[in-house]
Amino acid sequence: MEADVISLLPKNSILQVPEKDILDKEVLLKAAMLKKLTYQIAIDYTPSGHGLLPAHGMADFIRISASSVPASQAVALLKGLRGKLIVGGVEDGESFAGYRDAGLELFQGAFFMRPSGEGSPSVSSDQHILLQLYNDLRANKDVTVIERAFKNSPKLAYGLLRLMNSAFFHVGRKITSIGDAITLLGYDNLQKWVVLLLFEVDHRDSQSYPIVEKALVRGRLMESLAKKAARTLADSAFITGMLSFMNVLFNMEPDEVTQKLNLVQDIQDALTAREGALGMLLTLAERADRQEYDDMDGETKALGLIPEDVLWAETNAIMDAGNVLGS
Repeated sequence: MEADVISLLPKNSILQVPEKDILDKEVLLKAAMLKKLTYQIAIDYTPSGHGLLPAHGMADFIRISASSVPASQAVALLKGLRGKLIVGGVEDGESFAGYRDAGLELFQGAFFMRPSGEGSPSVSSDQHILLQLYNDLRANKDVTVIERAFKNSPKLAYGLLRLMNSAFFHVGRKITSIGDAITLLGYDNLQKWVVLLLFEVDHRDSQSYPIVEKALVRGRLMESLAKKAARTLADSAFITGMLSFMNVLFNMEPDEVTQKLNLVQDIQDALTAREGALGMLLTLAERADRQEYDDMDGETKALGLIPEDVLWAETNAIMDAGNVLGS
């Protein structure tokens, strides 16, 4: 990554050193210089056969693969490395539990972005209220109906006001009441809040619940790309991105999610079949999750975008989500 591009990133950003460059002295020298500028360095663990590599001692984060480094070996690495270990490629609950019980705390993998497949859908009473509220907003019900839904649930009212006072919409002033929030934001924006609240309910510490951040990042990413590709789809793109994780939240299939919500057909088609412009935006977001940046040409060309648009939108979405969840 060129220096002028790096300078655009906030300090303490995490920069990944590609595995192919882990023995390149020039790359490692640049990484060491960036560390002095308070950037953080991440690398993939590469067994050398002769102990730890210099890069291992320099890195702030070292990613190991669940398929090649068993939990017992990870424990030994924890003692020998200065950086924090990230377990990548976690595919199932058994693997996750093994590394978690061994003392590891940072994970990546498909396991965290799909339903568990165990048990029945888990929808709390508060989430039932929010699902109904979302449908009422879609149906353009009277404002008194919308306000009553929150007033009948102090927990949800508090959650809405707390989120409204965050940096999410940059409204410029504090929100002091439910009615104030509804008036200022309008129904379209309030729908976004309701979807976000569905992830917040029953999870007081959102920063320890990774699916909240993933959903928010995807919503913001798709919204940003839609503004470049088809501005009229921006609000729908945000909702689609957020709702694409609802099957994980409730442990149900995408078509079950669409049946519970009064969604327009374009959003339904995107969630269930990846069809239409919203479907292409969702596919791009999913490819970004999997770091499949070389496989984006079809969707980006169809939408009038370039892969670099996705990279910048993803970076901004991650930073924005961090600001929101830290508010």
